[in-house]
Order: sequence, then structure tokens, then C-alpha cells
Amino acid sequence: MMRNLPAGLRSASFLAAVVCLVSARPVDAQEGVPASESVEVRELKAALKVAQEQADAERRRANEAEEKRRSLTSSLAEAVRVSEEQMNSARDTELKLQALGVGLVDASEESLQQRLLKAVRDLDISRQEIDRQSKAIHRLSESFLKVLKSAGNLPAPLRSEAEDAIAAANDALVPSVAEKADPVDLSQARVVSFEPGIGLVVFNAGRKLGLRVGTPVAVLRGDSPLYSALIVDVRDSLSGAVLQDRLSDAGDVAVGDGVRLLPEQNTL
Repeated sequence: MMRNLPAGLRSASFLAAVVCLVSARPVDAQEGVPASESVEVRELKAALKVAQEQADAERRRANEAEEKRRSLTSSLAEAVRVSEEQMNSARDTELKLQALGVGLVDASEESLQQRLLKAVRDLDISRQEIDRQSKAIHRLSESFLKVLKSAGNLPAPLRSEAEDAIAAANDALVPSVAEKADPVDLSQARVVSFEPGIGLVVFNAGRKLGLRVGTPVAVLRGDSPLYSALIVDVRDSLSGAVLQDRLSDAGDVAVGDGVRLLPEQNTL
């Protein structure tokens, strides 16, 4: 049939057939592989891309979680450190308060006064024991000195050593005797602070004027005594005393009130 067609028509028909054949055979323009293989490759690449994106997202989440963990660990360590410091500080404060006789559980006014008075009693007992020992040492020194004078044939070095020991004992006893002999002038002493909750009075006279723990005093309003008090703490120029008995109805203690000594009594 093609033979009966003119030559030009045959050429056109041949070209058309070639175009049809080319169009009928699907070929991947970029890869040069059949269409079925190209789809599989594209699906595989798409799946790999999705998996890669998921892996990247998981990696980012893991990094964020690790950063949060490190931050929380650091914060926890800092919190533990601060907590330990606060606990140690609280423990030290509790020990200091206990050393001062202040209870944290029972901190009532009566409890504080009882603890302070007990501390004063203990100090007074210690002072009485020191006085007793001082008197005993003084008597021993005097007796030994008499024996030393009566021993005429005692070697000179031994006699000198004994005399030095007696002199040292007397020197140790002299300050306490002189301290008791010095009068205490509180005419210029005034109340500078008052804690009514625990009955604690602070006034501007102290160790320099010869005051000591356990000394009884009276708080005055003019010439009228308001309260009796017992000194529980003595500094160079300040003293603290706990109120004991009301002596008149002239009012409560206030800053500026006077202070005077009371006769010491062995009532503790």
C-alpha cells in the first residue's frame, strides 16, 4: 500500500509513524529509565526524605531535651547547695540560741526568764566556788608562810622558791579583792533599750564601772524604784538585766529611766 503512495506522502507517513512509536514508549526524560522504575525511585527518595526529616526532628528534640536536662541538673545542684547552706546556717543559729538558753519550741516569756535566771544561778554558783577556792588558797598561803618563817635551817634556793610561789598566789588573789572594794557609781546610768516581751533592760554602764553578772539593781523613775532586776550580761560599757519584781506603781520601764545598785542577797 505504501508503495502506491507518492514519495512525499510516504515520507510524511513514515515520520508520523516514528512519532507515534516514540510517544507510545514512555521514557524518563531525566533518568533515561522506564517509567515503572522511575516511580519506585521517586517513592524511595520521598520515603528517605521523610525519614531524614523525622530523624532531624528527633535529633533536635533530643538536643533540646539534653539541654533542659543539663539546665535542670545545674539548677538542682544549685538548689541543693543553697539548701545545705541554709540548713547549716539554721543549725548554727539554733546552736547559738541553745547556748544562750533560748528554746525554739518553747519561747514563752516565762521560759526565757527561767532560762536566763538559771544561767545567772549557774554563774553565781561558779563565782561562789571561785571565792571559796580563793579564800582557801589565801589561808594556805598564810599558813605556809608561817611554816616557812619557822623553818630556820631551810636551804636558800628552796626558801626563795617557796616565797615566790606565795607571792604569785597573793598577786592572783589581789584583783578580786580590789574589785570588790571599788564602789560602783551608777548615778549617770540610764536605760537605753527595753524589751517588754522578755523583760530585758539594757543600760549604759558595764564592766568598766565594776559591774558583773548576777549583780542586783533597781530601775528608777526619778527617785522612785519601778522594778528590781538582775544583771545577766555585762559588756565594757553596757549591761543587760532581767526584770524581777515590781517595786511601785509608778509606771512601766522606759528609755531614760535611771539605775542603782541593790544590796546583794544570796537568793539564787
